[in-house]
Amino acid sequence: MKKNILVDAHIFDDKYQGTRTYLKGLYSELIPIATNWHFFLVAKNIDNLKEEFGTHENLTFLPLKSSNKYYRLAIELPQIIKRHKIEYAHFQYICPLIKSCKVIITTHDILFEQKEFKHYFPLKYRIINGLLFKWSAKRADLLLTVSKFSQIKISEIYKINKQKIKITPNAVDKHFCKENLVNSTCTAGTEKYLLYVSRVEPRKNHLNLLKAFVELELSRLGYKIVFIGRKDILSRDLTTYIDLLRPVDKEAILWIDSISVDTLKAYYNNCELFVFPSFAEGFGIPPLEAMSMGSKILCSKATAMMDFNLPEALYFDPNDLEELKKKILTQLASPKVPSRIYQEILNRYNWKKIAEDYLEYLEEENSII
Repeated sequence: MKKNILVDAHIFDDKYQGTRTYLKGLYSELIPIATNWHFFLVAKNIDNLKEEFGTHENLTFLPLKSSNKYYRLAIELPQIIKRHKIEYAHFQYICPLIKSCKVIITTHDILFEQKEFKHYFPLKYRIINGLLFKWSAKRADLLLTVSKFSQIKISEIYKINKQKIKITPNAVDKHFCKENLVNSTCTAGTEKYLLYVSRVEPRKNHLNLLKAFVELELSRLGYKIVFIGRKDILSRDLTTYIDLLRPVDKEAILWIDSISVDTLKAYYNNCELFVFPSFAEGFGIPPLEAMSMGSKILCSKATAMMDFNLPEALYFDPNDLEELKKKILTQLASPKVPSRIYQEILNRYNWKKIAEDYLEYLEEENSII
């Protein structure tokens, strides 16, 4: 007899973000192979879910009535779980108040709980989510996270045995590659540019990358710098720095809030160098996307990015501006992309393998009943 598992997929009603990529990649591969399980995906817009996941005999889409997260968690989801005799339910970060089945929680990261990163997050966010994330993680029958770094921090800060925290990392969709490049053109307005893909907020460290670009006078050599990602939090330091730039440097900066996947692939494909200077990440998907597209890369070696195990030549300390400048020049002068190293990394971050590991965790948990 099949086991019923509910997946809270309300994130598909909202803007694109990491948790949406995670659920799409994980369950697109899991549903076809987990024939002993029946999946119930819930969201307000189930037409969108159907487009994302397609149709399967062991998949049912259920509509949510409300967009209010408190009503969803406190009332609507417990009712759906009871009505459809759900035995397992998978949530991101926070589970419902009432526990009426086995609970799976993915806690992607708890950066806001770490002393060195707290200043990047509002006090209200830290207080509320600190309580809810910890409470949910401790109630989970199966607790997941996306990196060794997050596994260690969750274990240390929430006092949960590390062995009980399973890792289901992120990966890049198999179609996100040069072979499936639909349109090789993009709108940078130049043949040479550096690229950074990430939403804009202080911990993403756009300022140091921009400083490196300006101090190396790359604009005078015909380069531009392209930032792709919505502007969530523009720091005063960043805006002040930009205001004081020379016209030649200001004109070399291109900000893009949102683009299609095909256009994003074109930007990766055409860049001279992809740089990921973030101070702190629970995972960090864009470096994998850049590798998948064969871009030359430089990556911060802070927090979860160390899990990639890149060669030291491709890593830098995000706090060390001089190191970043030196390595940018080295990589721009390098004619080679380390494709063999990229492939070894991408083989580890593969949705099919991740889904198979996750199914193993589910079967182990199910055998305990």
